[in-house]
Amino acid sequence: MPCLRLLAILLLSCSVLSARAQTLIAIDNANPPFMYQQDGQPRGLYPLLLQAVFARLGEPLAIQAMPWKRALLRGAAGELGIGGIYKNAERLRVFDYSAPIFEERLLLYVQRERAFDFRGIADLHGKRVGVIRGWSYTEEFDQAARTGQIETQEGSADEANLRKLASGRLDAVIAIELAGQRLLALPGLEQLVALPRPLSINPTYLVFAKQAGQGALLQRFDQALKDMRRDGSLQRLIEQEIATP
Repeated sequence: MPCLRLLAILLLSCSVLSARAQTLIAIDNANPPFMYQQDGQPRGLYPLLLQAVFARLGEPLAIQAMPWKRALLRGAAGELGIGGIYKNAERLRVFDYSAPIFEERLLLYVQRERAFDFRGIADLHGKRVGVIRGWSYTEEFDQAARTGQIETQEGSADEANLRKLASGRLDAVIAIELAGQRLLALPGLEQLVALPRPLSINPTYLVFAKQAGQGALLQRFDQALKDMRRDGSLQRLIEQEIATP
């Protein structure tokens, strides 16, 4: 009987240790094809990439899709890591960053008959621009939005923003190129086009709050990512998830 009790305690202890060893990472639940939630599960390129790297490291991983603002708040509190995040000065004070995991081209989408010349942020002054709630775009754009030079209207997803644009309630929408390309094929969005000059080209990262002390894990993550780039497995994964129609 004492042996059985000891065995039960050991099994319970191992279970607790295993649960504690699991790394929890949040992703956006509404940013296809990169990261989103479908049928209650995280989907898209970033969760696929994170799962591949952590499997290579032999590290247990749990990924949760959630609204981006919630991910940022919980990440800053040290409760979890965040995948697919951009870099800015404010976040650098809070988070430790991995090496870049991907690059996103941010484009401005407009109604075809109301297209305008875009060369810089000043060309957006006085315009109504649809953005995703909680997102940072560029330091210059964020500053212009904070000071009211650009009227930003927040939405929860690209499709909702683009439909507002199609109805004339916005002058432009910022969306990632690959996501926008897919959405423009939907009924009702055929009259929308992307302006040729990108707003920005943003690398994306995995981060943990500095207080979480995950620097060693990020170094190992970076090395595994580098190895995957070298052996071609990273590019094959990207092509499988993104490039294939």
